[in-house]
Amino acid sequence: MIDLHFHCLPGIDDGPTDWEAAVALCRAAAADGVTTIVATPHVLRDRWLNEDAASRDRLIMKLNSLLDGAPAVLPGCEYYFSSDALELWEQGSAGPLTGLNRSKYLLIEFPAMRIPEQAEAVLYEMIVAGVKPVIAHPERNLVFAEQPEKLERFVEIGALSQVTAASITGAFGRAAFAAAEEFFRRGLIHLVASDSHSIDRRPPSMSAAREAVRRRWGSDAESILFEVTPAVILNNKAAA
Repeated sequence: MIDLHFHCLPGIDDGPTDWEAAVALCRAAAADGVTTIVATPHVLRDRWLNEDAASRDRLIMKLNSLLDGAPAVLPGCEYYFSSDALELWEQGSAGPLTGLNRSKYLLIEFPAMRIPEQAEAVLYEMIVAGVKPVIAHPERNLVFAEQPEKLERFVEIGALSQVTAASITGAFGRAAFAAAEEFFRRGLIHLVASDSHSIDRRPPSMSAAREAVRRRWGSDAESILFEVTPAVILNNKAAA
């Protein structure tokens, strides 16, 4: 499996605090069936600015050397939405934003309790410019959960949505579970990722989520959410 949302770089956000924990977390993901991880540290969120992509790349290089290629760790970020998203993206490698595996797909996180008023306009600008927003864990956002038509609108203009594995298994609680079910009913889920942070607090759970998807939504959904769309994003292809 490919895990496109994973906090594994040590000491730069709320993921692992040191190299030992980072290696253990990645190896736990490998034991769970993940062959490829995209490291997505928080960028421009509160105290976790992480604006220097080159510094993040150096951490990825060291982590890969410690893991000896199993699993492979690739570059990305989880960008905390702001109105200057397109300008930040256009800075390229000199700026803070890194697409998933340096692709045109950018993982975007919204505040947990609201959606900024300018969000649709900014996402539309990005899409017109060739950037493909991937909305992180919408089922854990109060507005999307209560008003799924807002997520539906973002998908209509070209965004994708990534649901957290633990929401599908029920580990994130009934509200996130119910929202994920409703999003699937409306055709609003494009991929599943773990959003892992640590073995204790946010462990890898992709295999359990995959089995839950297969049981509840069928093998076609399982293939699309865990194989087809993640591979499309990883290889920078156009999503269906």
